[in-house]
Amino acid sequence: MADDVTARGRVRQAWSRWRRGADTPSAPPAAPVVERPTRLGPALDDAVSRARSRMMPPGADSDYDLAREHFDIAHFFLQARGLAEDDRIDPLRHFLRNGPDAKASPEINFDMRSYLQRHPERRDGTGRSPWLAWLEEGRAQGEIADPAPGLAEISRVLDTDPHELADALVRTRSDLQERLRHGTLGQMFAQAVEVEPLIGEAWSETARPVIPPMDSPTIAGQVAALHQCHDQAGFATARLVLVVKRPRWGGGRRMEGHLAHALAPVVGADRIVVVYTDDTGTTPPDRFPAGVREVDLATAVGDLEAEPAQRVLVELVRSFRADAVVVVNSDLMYAALATYGRALRASERVFLMLFCNEQLALGNWVGLPLRQVYRNFDQVAGVLTDSEYLAGWLRDRHQLGEEDGAKIQALRAPVDATLPESTAPTPAAGRRPQVFWAGRWDRQKRVDVLMEIASRMPDVDFRVWGETVMPGGRRGAAPANVALEGRYGHISEVALDDADAWLYTSAWDGVPSQLLEVGMTGVPLVGSLVGGTGEVLSPEDAWPVTEPEDPAAYVAALREVLTDPVGARRRSHALRERLLRERSATDFAAHVAQVLLVDGGGEDS
Repeated sequence: MADDVTARGRVRQAWSRWRRGADTPSAPPAAPVVERPTRLGPALDDAVSRARSRMMPPGADSDYDLAREHFDIAHFFLQARGLAEDDRIDPLRHFLRNGPDAKASPEINFDMRSYLQRHPERRDGTGRSPWLAWLEEGRAQGEIADPAPGLAEISRVLDTDPHELADALVRTRSDLQERLRHGTLGQMFAQAVEVEPLIGEAWSETARPVIPPMDSPTIAGQVAALHQCHDQAGFATARLVLVVKRPRWGGGRRMEGHLAHALAPVVGADRIVVVYTDDTGTTPPDRFPAGVREVDLATAVGDLEAEPAQRVLVELVRSFRADAVVVVNSDLMYAALATYGRALRASERVFLMLFCNEQLALGNWVGLPLRQVYRNFDQVAGVLTDSEYLAGWLRDRHQLGEEDGAKIQALRAPVDATLPESTAPTPAAGRRPQVFWAGRWDRQKRVDVLMEIASRMPDVDFRVWGETVMPGGRRGAAPANVALEGRYGHISEVALDDADAWLYTSAWDGVPSQLLEVGMTGVPLVGSLVGGTGEVLSPEDAWPVTEPEDPAAYVAALREVLTDPVGARRRSHALRERLLRERSATDFAAHVAQVLLVDGGGEDS
């Protein structure tokens, strides 16, 4: 507080002495200042001249002397026009008195707010203007006070030192100011004012010139995020862009992985880009072929608001100039389609990859197929599903004719023919049967039904893999015959030779990757007949449960498997053979290339 009083008091006392003429005998008379006329007009030029005559002479105060060498009166008046009309005020003294809270800047290349954001320690509590500290030492020490927001971010984009960028901005801004005040540019402006006086109101804006992309923190953040994403992608175009919400649970390839593996031999793995939009995470091994580029946009957009982040995603997608853009559960992309759908349609072939709807706790249905198809159908090149069931449901729900209905394509995810068929457990005295189950701990997977089944089969051990992903998962303690195994990375990590049966209890679904994987292992499969699961499970080679909420129905099917293990294995072998016929990787790749690639799968031009 004492320093505050001293700083303010020194200037006030010096001002008072000068006004009384106390310093006049020892100070030489000031030579009249001849102001250089500017394009701003005689009124402002005269106000600047009068203000300069009211300023303290050299030697009255050291802080004031330092400041007056750099204080731009015309620049200050363009921001604080009311002060230009008050002949009682010394504008420099007024600025210094406001200390760190000064809103108008003293010269075009200094901004108080930006300086204090970069160097908050300069707000030292004394009330002294941080500008003085910058002039005394901060500038020489490399402290940046430039008005441009996002300077640090853009310097990384340009691969230059922030100080070099700040120096370039100073040169550009100063040159613009000079051309406006004394050059042809200012003359053109002044002549326009003569034609339309209201244009003169824009003179104030010349005190705050903006230099894109550093004209706002948001735009600088968008440019930096876009650059960061392209840096991860190697600054190269692509033929397929997969826009995915996040790396999904489980070690299987999932549909995004199947698409990448299908097209990599055709277009090259390095021409495929995966963009994670809503969350980051670790991608399981083998989900994508080696060479596929993965981009973490969720981290790159950081604290950007939703709409600017959507714009980054749209510009990123367009910049890849891909044959096809496939959206897999991306909330950010669906939000962007609401605003940019028509613009994207003009240059991109966007496809929606859909799986199933979701049922909430009260029984009402939500989900991307339910909410997004009717909104975006006219903006996208096609709608892809993982099941014939969902494709048919969408055609029926929206009463699509033959031409529109053809935009909906069901992709039969391929099975992995390299997965070995497991052997049946060896019977042994005292051995307890083992039933395996895996999935997310959420409402869809009906963990409550699983636990009830286990409690009704105390003579059987249940080994359970999974983790909580969504609300509504596991509640209460597990029965004693349930062993929680955590999560696995790939189904090959599970000791399938110990499994007498695999249980699947989903309440709704598409065509789950898990069913395709288990179906290839030869483990007898008992699962709920819901949504697209019937495209894997059939009574001839599996044990579909038509009453998915009834634990007794699952118990009956499991008892049938455990009672006749030899017959059950014979039946499950037939499932493997059928899946190999219906879901070959070759057929899937040909279908995907025909749908997604502009040339239908020809060589890259």
